[in-house]
Amino acid sequence: MNFRQLEYFLAVADAGQITAAAQQLHMAQPPLSYQLKQLEAELGVTLLHRTSSGTSLTPAGVLLRDYAQQLLDLRERADSQVRSLGQGLAGVLSVGVISSSIGAMPNAKLRTLTRHYPKVQIRLFEDNTYGLIDRLEKHLIDVAIVRTPFTAPRLTSKDLKTESMVAVVPKKYDHFRGATLRVEDLADVPLIIYRRFEHLFAATFAQKGMAPFVACTCDDARTAVQWAEARMGVAVVPQSVAEQISGPQTNLRPIRYQPWRTTLKLVWPEQVTPGPLLQRFIDSY
Repeated sequence: MNFRQLEYFLAVADAGQITAAAQQLHMAQPPLSYQLKQLEAELGVTLLHRTSSGTSLTPAGVLLRDYAQQLLDLRERADSQVRSLGQGLAGVLSVGVISSSIGAMPNAKLRTLTRHYPKVQIRLFEDNTYGLIDRLEKHLIDVAIVRTPFTAPRLTSKDLKTESMVAVVPKKYDHFRGATLRVEDLADVPLIIYRRFEHLFAATFAQKGMAPFVACTCDDARTAVQWAEARMGVAVVPQSVAEQISGPQTNLRPIRYQPWRTTLKLVWPEQVTPGPLLQRFIDSY
């Protein structure tokens, strides 16, 4: 199994037809079919169902497609990093970002970096904190912006921004007297919880003997704010997210509770010595 065979296989998997894939690859169909059969023979499995109307992936083909894409991405990153190390700043930087990193990227220094070095390409991968940490550990990305709390002892980190939680309060629920809230103030309103902090909030409520009604739990802080805007409840999200996307239908109430503070961090594997491109990116924060 070699990279060329994987490229051919992915082309057929994406096109759904060997003829169409051959045209995209600028090659004749028989050599392409031969390479695919060689790949299946080497692996000892059938990767493609072939019919008169096209091709479809077998379960083994679906699995290989995912691995093949990762292998080709790793080859591209290896080539890019080796070239950038030898030539200076040029190449591709794979950056993971979480949805609640609004405002942290891009920043002014990063815009300056890409303007001065136009051959630098940023590839973004969006996931939650633990999904990005997993990608880092598998060396599928170079660096990521994640949010505490998390456990990842094999990472080097750089603090970007520490902020409090904010309640995004629809006006129908805004019976609070003060501009800031205590956790206890949330006891009698339906809550919209960003799943990233579900366990933290639950532990706090249990400690304080509270049992508030959680109306919705979601995977994106922006979604939590949108549901609050739709008057479905009070969203509890990091302050920067609330400030960036909340509208006139809601009021923002900072929550006075130190354990609910959260920090955006720039992280990368500790065993990796940053090359020139990655180091410039780190220095831009």
